[in-house]
Amino acid sequence: MIKRTILFLSGIFILMSSSAQDTVLTLHRCLELAEMNNPIRDQAGYFASSSDLKVKNLNKNYLPDMNLNGDAHYQSDVTQVPTVFAQFAPEPLSNDWYKITLDVSQVIYDGSVTKRSKDVEELDNQINQQSVGIDMYKIKERVTNAYFYIIALQENKALLILQQETLAAQLKDVESGVRNGVLLASNAEILQAELLKIGQRIDETEIALESGYNILSILVGTEISKGTALDMTAPDIPVVLNGQDRLEYGLFSLQQQKAESMKKLSSSKLMPRLLAYGQAGYGRPGFDMLKNEFDDFYTIGARLSWNFWNWNRTKNEKSILDLNSSIISSNRDAFTQNISIDLERKQAEIMRCNKLIEKDQQIADIRTSIMETYSSQLKNGIITSTEYITELRAETEALLSLRIHQVQLLRAKYDYLATAGKL
Repeated sequence: MIKRTILFLSGIFILMSSSAQDTVLTLHRCLELAEMNNPIRDQAGYFASSSDLKVKNLNKNYLPDMNLNGDAHYQSDVTQVPTVFAQFAPEPLSNDWYKITLDVSQVIYDGSVTKRSKDVEELDNQINQQSVGIDMYKIKERVTNAYFYIIALQENKALLILQQETLAAQLKDVESGVRNGVLLASNAEILQAELLKIGQRIDETEIALESGYNILSILVGTEISKGTALDMTAPDIPVVLNGQDRLEYGLFSLQQQKAESMKKLSSSKLMPRLLAYGQAGYGRPGFDMLKNEFDDFYTIGARLSWNFWNWNRTKNEKSILDLNSSIISSNRDAFTQNISIDLERKQAEIMRCNKLIEKDQQIADIRTSIMETYSSQLKNGIITSTEYITELRAETEALLSLRIHQVQLLRAKYDYLATAGKL
């Protein structure tokens, strides 16, 4: 029994470190590579660059605004001097008028609208950055799935190889018995057929393993050779995790901050706006309407604009933002509830796997002990090869169940950390 267990574990070790060039690849390293190489990561830079450009445009609100305007038109009538003063009247104005002007305006005070707009834009950028991080969780989940898919196949392959080696060794003893006339030839043929079946399953597992490594390579953006061993070290699990490290909480906080900033922006739009302006131009007539000739002109001044009443639009906008903030708080509470439920489920899964592994080990030990007896009985012709294979499959199933639950336990621990935002 002890010998077979050692042989089984040795088979796994040999499988997972079969060549000198292979290195042990950890899940954390896979997640780091996926985060560095996934195209989604580029979005963070795009959002930052876009935000910088938007802020630059907002800063231009403090620069003068210049417009070049031109006008040419024909009027049906023009101002004329009364006939009683005809002898003193200047040349009548022409009906066709022409004008070209350069208009310049400079904001002196805009009620902090530009400043508030920049605050909102900065929060928008932070929200987008946080969203990229949250999207990476989905990528990490796919990486984790591929990682443990490979591990499960490796465990299955190791067990199949062990079964193949055991059966091959048994076949040699049976063939010896057949040659000596102790056993029927059909016993050897049954074992040979079973070996072929095991070979088929190993081939299927090899193909699935190659596909799994290819998928993992695509996800992490780095070529991972088929022989690379994956680390199965169990992570440390804190006693209690509440999920407060999840990036979603940062997103909720930023969304509420944005709602508050937009309320301030809305209030700023009700503040007075003061600007200086100037106009220089050339046309006919100029500012002197009594001269029917082309002339240059200019004007400078200051203008105050105050939309002090907008029929409660600002009040309604603030109410809408308050409602949005309440919705965000509701989403946060719902998310907290779901995380608590998920964490509880993950803890239950860890406990379940531990209990199953405990029983699996006992079952595997019993099946291994039975196989030692069956192996001896087959050599002595007490049982047939069919009976031996039936029990061998039962032992293999018991060992496979043990390894599957061990992999599930490892996966459950990593899932628990991921759910809590610690992965």
